[in-house]
Amino acid sequence: MISVVSGAPQQAILGSAFAKPLVALVTDANGLPVSGVTVTFVQQGGQSGFCTFAGGVNTAVTNGSGLATSAAITAGGTAGQYPVSAWIGTPGPGAIGPANFWIMNATPGPYTPGSQAAIQAAWAVAKPHLATAQATLATLQANLATLEGDCDALYNLGAGDVVDWLRRNLIQTLLGYLPRVSAGGNIAPQVLSVWAAQPGARDLSNVDGRPITTTSTGQYAQLS
Repeated sequence: MISVVSGAPQQAILGSAFAKPLVALVTDANGLPVSGVTVTFVQQGGQSGFCTFAGGVNTAVTNGSGLATSAAITAGGTAGQYPVSAWIGTPGPGAIGPANFWIMNATPGPYTPGSQAAIQAAWAVAKPHLATAQATLATLQANLATLEGDCDALYNLGAGDVVDWLRRNLIQTLLGYLPRVSAGGNIAPQVLSVWAAQPGARDLSNVDGRPITTTSTGQYAQLS
């Protein structure tokens, strides 16, 4: 009798090699391996196009362990799952079999082994861009930390609406605030939490449509 040992199930992209050959086992009536037996591997229904065998050789002779190993196989141009049948002798009257190896020809997906070089090339380009973005962010964080210190100083001088003006102008430039408690104990949007969602469109003359007038101490805030 003949049976499948290894090589199925497996799949390969159309036109590419399968990872493993097909291995069949031939045994006698007592289940003992038989050597020197010719095994023929045949595609589904005897058709062609599903796969090819290296060198066009689709036969193999069993070794001392009764194992017959096919030549390397390559997926053809027809997608889908199909059997490759292994027979003792030539398929037909008097042949023993089949042992069916179910394998699959797959269509390429978003990633295929052939795209690895392109991925590596794109990654080499992306790495310095990441470094530039990280450096830019570090600079932004430092600048925002400095401005936050300025805001705390103005709060301590009682110029809360000047700080409000500064921060609201900043949010118009770099949208996205989170509240914080300043060094002076005031709850205010945290400049360090700003991120640029829609940069631009700054209003340097007023806060929420009202002109800057005076600070909490009655001093006029002349801003330009």
